[in-house]
Amino acid sequence: MRGVITGREVLENLGLIYREFGATCLLRCLWVLLRGRSTTFLEVACQPEPDRYR
Repeated sequence: MRGVITGREVLENLGLIYREFGATCLLRCLWVLLRGRSTTFLEVACQPEPDRYR
């Protein structure tokens, strides 16, 4: 297990990421790839949602 996500893996699994983790997680994955950062999927998927009601 490598841990770090690659652009290829994200693009191959767009539907799965959207279905299982939602649009927000998918957009975060794509944003990380566009920025060229090296990160793990868990760092992207487990970010807390912004508190919109404060």
